[in-house]
Amino acid sequence: MYELFGGAVLVAAVVVVIAAAIGRWLRPKAVSEYSAALVAWCFQLFVSMAAVFWVGFLGISTPHCSPNCEWDLLGYNFQGFMIATALIQVVSIVLIVLLRDRQRVWVVPFASVALVIALCVASSVIAYKAMLFF
Repeated sequence: MYELFGGAVLVAAVVVVIAAAIGRWLRPKAVSEYSAALVAWCFQLFVSMAAVFWVGFLGISTPHCSPNCEWDLLGYNFQGFMIATALIQVVSIVLIVLLRDRQRVWVVPFASVALVIALCVASSVIAYKAMLFF
């Protein structure tokens, strides 16, 4: 798990450095809110990691339903949530870079955080259903 976290932080650091370089040296010039949007994207990354860990730990905390759990649904739920979260990260950083000359570029990472939290809630409900807690 630490390797996954460390790898994600390393990739995120490289992405933020590349995005900062694009904002500094390419046209159109980035607005001052662009730096705040990159910092907010880092916050979005940590929220996404916490959400993935939450949904993952839901899948392994099944001592109550061992013989009756829907293991396939738990696995597919976790994999789907990880893929969706990764896609949200990629689309968010691409939108931030593309909209770097707009004053409201900071809205993109905060909208992405709201989307990740909504997906986390939905994925948690699916995990609880698969564990037959409802």
